[in-house]
Order: sequence, then structure tokens, then C-alpha cells
Amino acid sequence: MGEEQPAESDQPLTEAIRELSEIVRIVMTSQEQQTNTHERVMRRDLRWRNIRAALICVSVVGGALLYSLGLQRLFAPTKFNGPYAALVRIEGVIDAEQKANAHKVIAALRSAFEDPRAKGVVLLINSPGGSPVQSALIHDRLLRLRAQYPKTPVWAIGEDMLTSGAYFVAVAAPHVCVNRSTMTGSIGVVMEGWGLDRTIGRWDIERRVFTSGENKRRLDAFQPLRPQDEHKASELLHAIHEHFIQAVKDGRGPRLKGSATELFSGDYWTGEQASSLGLVDGLCDLDGVMKQHFGVEQLKDYTLPPNLFTRVANSFGVLAQSQFDTQFSVAQPRLMP
Repeated sequence: MGEEQPAESDQPLTEAIRELSEIVRIVMTSQEQQTNTHERVMRRDLRWRNIRAALICVSVVGGALLYSLGLQRLFAPTKFNGPYAALVRIEGVIDAEQKANAHKVIAALRSAFEDPRAKGVVLLINSPGGSPVQSALIHDRLLRLRAQYPKTPVWAIGEDMLTSGAYFVAVAAPHVCVNRSTMTGSIGVVMEGWGLDRTIGRWDIERRVFTSGENKRRLDAFQPLRPQDEHKASELLHAIHEHFIQAVKDGRGPRLKGSATELFSGDYWTGEQASSLGLVDGLCDLDGVMKQHFGVEQLKDYTLPPNLFTRVANSFGVLAQSQFDTQFSVAQPRLMP
């Protein structure tokens, strides 16, 4: 017997089912193609968004790096319509980790003195002072540059503060002037620390430090102050103070009018009082010095900007925290009011 053939009445139904299946297949294929196309478009858009974000980040970081390296000067106008003086600014604490550090200030001073078209050099200072070493490095280099370029006029101008390490730098200039209200002087050295030995004793805290050398733990904030440590600190401060005093005497010479006891006591005065004591040559402002002593109305600023790390760290207070940590653990001599 042969196979049964589908009844003729079933053929239309079979054809309909076949057509329906084909339609479903086409629809599903179309939906799959649309899904794939949508995914490709989404991936492409995401890729371009990432590229744009990366380009923006590179532009911002690159611009900040260019600025921090001082390369913005390449894009700044370098031609002046007339004569000008070279300007170097010292702002803020003078310290190796700050923007007013010896490396940057000395580099700026060298460029300012080397400019053959500048009518002179103006050192504009607004600083409470800072590190004795950084201040001395700037002071000594300024003296050497003056000796190397003896015909270059040099003026140091104090703004809000011209104290301690900042004044140490200023006396290397042959002429120093300030505003009548400028805090001036503070020819002394300070060394600060903490005495926390009773605090940790009260809380029954034991600190363990291992050293080699009996004096390695001098001025440990968590140990009682020993007489020999206090004597050592006094010797150190006296030596630095004598260095500071000698620099002032060499710089100001016979212009000093006050007694040594008064001048070198670490005290500070207004600009008007400092002028009467011979610590400065008189009262002034930047515009007046430019016109009266240099005969110019323009300044070419040679001050180097802070590097990117310093700018970012300052923004987040990292340097302030670092400075606090340093003061907390190790007392250091400072030329500060």
C-alpha cells in the first residue's frame, strides 16, 4: 500500500501555515537586523563620546602643563611699545615646596638681569618669610647678579608684608621701599614645636622609636624637653640669627638708625616706622618707582608660575597638611614673624 497523500482540503491550510512561517521569519530577521543596527549606532556614539571626553581631558591637562612650565610666554606678546623694566615677584611663604622657592625665583632673576632691553629690575615682594636656607640662597644670588651686572638698577618693593625671610631677600637690593602700612622687619628666627609627652601619658599611650645615636631624637614632641636639647636649639637659632643680622648690616650699612638691640629683636614695624629706623629707604609704590627711578610705564614679568603639582596640591590643601605634619613631627628654624 502506498503512503497516504494529504487530502486536497488540507493543502490550502498547509500553504497558509507555510506563508505565515515565512512572514514570521522575515519579521524576526528584520527585528534582529534593526537591533544589530541600533547596537552598532549606540557603540559608535559611545566611542565618539569617549573620544571627545578624552580630547577635552587632554586639552585641559595639556594646557595646565603648558602654563605650569611657563610655556604660555611663547604665546604672549613679547614686544613693547616703549621702554620697560623687568619684574620678579615673590609672593607667599618662601619655601622649597612653595611657589616662592629659591629655584624659581633665582631663575626669574637671572632672566630679568640678562634682558639687555630692560631698564632695570624690580623685585616686588609680598611675603612673611619662610625657610632660612631658601631666603639666603635668593639673597646671595641677587648679590652675585648685581656684581655681574653693575649698571643694572635694582629696587625691592614691599607690599603687605616684608618680614623676616622676605626682608632677608630684600636687603640684597641696593634700594628698598615699602607702603606706609607694610609690615616690615622681624629680624629674628623662630622654632616651633609641640610638647605632647603629658598628653600621651594621660591616655597611657606608649610610643616606640628605635634610633642609632643618642641625640637622634632631639626635640621629640612626645618626650619631655631635655636641657641639652633646649641648649642645642638655642645655639642653632643664634647662629642663623647672626647670619641674618650680618646680611642686614651688609645690605643697609650706615643707613640703619636704630640700636642693634631694637633692630634685631625680632620685632616688626609699619613701613613708616621702618623708614625712620633705616630698614628701608622710604615709602613708595610700584607705579611711582617705575616712573621716577626707571622712567618707564611698562613691566615685563619674569616670574615663573607654580608647577602643576603645586597648583593642584594647593587647591586640595595638601601642602598645608604636609606643612602641618612637618611642624608636628620636627621643629625647624623659620624666618617668620
